[in-house]
Amino acid sequence: MSRSTPFQPTTIVLHAAFRLAAGPEPAPPRQRAPAVGEVDALCQTLAAQGSLADSLHQLSAWLQVQTGATQVRIGWYAHGQVRLTTSEPASGGSQDEAWQAAMSEAIDQGMALCAPTDMLPHMAEWVTRAQAQLASASSGAQACTLILPAMGPHAHPLGAISLVWPAHADSLDATTLDAWQALATRIAPLLAWQQRADQPWWRHLLTALRLARTRWQSRTATRPWLSASVLSLALLVLLIWPWTDDAGGHARIEGAQQRVLVATTDGFIKQVHAQPGDRVKANQVLADLAEQDLKLEREKWASQAAQQDNAYAAAMTRADRTEAALAMSRLEEAQAQLALVDEQLQRTQLKAPFDGVLIQGDLTQAIGAPVKQGDTLMTVASTSRWRVVIDIDESDVARVHPGQTGAIALSALPWDTLPLRVVRITPIAKQTDGRNVFEVEAEFTAPVPPEVRPGLMGQAKVHVDRTPLIWSWLRPVVNRIRLGAWSWLG
Repeated sequence: MSRSTPFQPTTIVLHAAFRLAAGPEPAPPRQRAPAVGEVDALCQTLAAQGSLADSLHQLSAWLQVQTGATQVRIGWYAHGQVRLTTSEPASGGSQDEAWQAAMSEAIDQGMALCAPTDMLPHMAEWVTRAQAQLASASSGAQACTLILPAMGPHAHPLGAISLVWPAHADSLDATTLDAWQALATRIAPLLAWQQRADQPWWRHLLTALRLARTRWQSRTATRPWLSASVLSLALLVLLIWPWTDDAGGHARIEGAQQRVLVATTDGFIKQVHAQPGDRVKANQVLADLAEQDLKLEREKWASQAAQQDNAYAAAMTRADRTEAALAMSRLEEAQAQLALVDEQLQRTQLKAPFDGVLIQGDLTQAIGAPVKQGDTLMTVASTSRWRVVIDIDESDVARVHPGQTGAIALSALPWDTLPLRVVRITPIAKQTDGRNVFEVEAEFTAPVPPEVRPGLMGQAKVHVDRTPLIWSWLRPVVNRIRLGAWSWLG
């Protein structure tokens, strides 16, 4: 149905006066109007409920007891439509549509409606078709819809309450209808307050923003110079006031000192004692290589050294200087090979060169696998000093210089920023995500939290200058226009 003028509480008084002027009506069995004490008790009960749903449940139960209605439904009115609440279980399908149609019919006409209209002759002037259909769809003989009126002079109605009675119920007269509508008018502000209280925080925020916008529009409409002054002041701040100009991009954290551990000889992985991410101490054993072959090699050279030692002693006994010299040279060769094997045996244990963290080399799934001399097995990064590598776009790198300060926000610590200082600018560019970037190396200027580890990523900014904010926004566009104009005009 089309929307009409919002319903106001004064409408009740006008319709009551109209009916009094029309004269007395027939008086068949009537329903009882609520007493003042009962209404006060109901309001106190509703105000004591913890939520809107509890209040609607109490209201529905109270209305069923006091009016004798078999069904009571409550609906909210918003954006020209009625939405049924969950105070009563939904019947679904055409019955829900009948309830909504009856509520919309009463709200659009701005007054409480009943069907049938036999006991209320004045109701014949109003459209009550939806009320009759509601009574028929709900297997009842009478239906009535009360309006929950608006809370402001220009607000829309809050909603409506529809009731259905069986065939043997008492008739509803005009006085009783006015009394029940007066009850709905009295509890409407309480339900509206509970409805606003149950809204989520973001709806309260939107309401506050709409109210602030309305107030601002009302002020600017009467005082246009206020809006012009605010806009002029904002533009002046953008054009004159200096702001910190930043240049930045993606950043990653690395250890200032890193050491690669390689296989010292051909062999096999025997045992692993650490995994990437573990913090290690200096000289801590990280992995062992199989040493059986080296032990056999050592026994071989140890035996040869003993033989040459005996040969040297026998030659000296015979005073054979030539044989003694040959035996001595062979002995020295065997001792040198033995020392080499001993050194290789010691290096079968991969040890951490310093305190740090293991950042690469997960060998737990490679136990027993062969390795060749020189193969990279593990990488250890120092945790005593860090460096930050920032990818700066080529359009901004000319404004970055060593000694400038900035900050980095890590993805693992998004609410904390760590201060840093530029140390070095790599003179060679690289391609990253289709952009030409330069790596800028920086160091931390404050103690680093223990959560910081090599490999963490984030966003870093370097404070390169102080310029008006509008120039910081327009600089990329101006530079592109300048470069394009030079390429065309020379």
